[in-house]
Formats: sequence, C-alpha cells, structure tokens
Amino acid sequence: MRGLQAGFTLLELAVVVSIIGILAGALLSRVSLYQEKAEMAAMDNVVGVIRSALGMKLAQLAATGRRAEISKLATINPMDLLAQKPANYAGEYYSPQKVKISPGNWYFDRKQLLLVYITRTGATFQVATPKRYQFRIELVRDMDDAKGPKPAETSTSTTIEGIALNQIPG
Repeated sequence: MRGLQAGFTLLELAVVVSIIGILAGALLSRVSLYQEKAEMAAMDNVVGVIRSALGMKLAQLAATGRRAEISKLATINPMDLLAQKPANYAGEYYSPQKVKISPGNWYFDRKQLLLVYITRTGATFQVATPKRYQFRIELVRDMDDAKGPKPAETSTSTTIEGIALNQIPG
C-alpha cells in the first residue's frame, strides 16, 4: 500500500488555475463597468455644477435689473461661470477638429457654442472613436405652457423666463 500523497495532482492544479482565471475575468469586466459609471457620474456632476452656476447668474441678472443681459448668456462659455474650472478642462477652440483633445476632457467649441465632453471609455470597453457628449446653453420661454418649457427659438414669447444647459444629439 502506498503512503498518502502530498501536494496537488496536475488535474487539481489545472482546475484551480481555471477557477482563478474565470474569477479574474469576471472581476476585470466589473471593474471596467464601474470605471465607465464613475466617468459618467463625474460628467453629470460637472453638468450639474454648471446648471447651478447658470441659475445663479440668471438670478443675479434679474435681481440687479439687468434682464436685457440674460440673452447674452446663450453665447458664453459655461465654464467661465465657475469659480474653478475642472482639472480636465482643455479650453476653448474655434476649430476643435484640428486639435487633438484627449479622451476624458472637456472643451468649448467657440464656433458652434457647444460644451463637449469626450469619454475615456464606452460600453464597458475601450472604443476606437470615443463618444462625445455635447451641451448647449438655451434660453427658455413660455415656462407655463402645458407641454413644458419651449426653447427660445421655437417660442413666440419675447420674455426670457429661464435658461438651461441641455444635452444635444451629436
């Protein structure tokens, strides 16, 4: 009769390595999913801060009797309203297509008046062409309309009742 064997057989080692590989793969896919969610949460946070700053600027202009200046807000870089710009803000560009702006950064397209965020990740994996989220400041009229607020361009009212930073398709 043989003595008790000590250690692993080759089959047991292969099973353990396979299980560790499967668990590592599952962990990595979850980490990339959480990275993407964290990036979107950070983007949403910046958008929320800018929306708050726009609301405060609108209130300041209305309270100081400078309502005529409200329409000019649609042409400004919304990042200029912030006391401190985000660390990943790349600046203003008249032709951003001619400049290499790396993923994970914001920039303002001066020609089209768009605030743009370029994603680092997409759909839980790196993509060849990063997605661009575009935002524009829009004046709002007819706040009491039953269908909701109308952008200034589609309203017949001459009174500006609000301002919004809206995501636009792009």
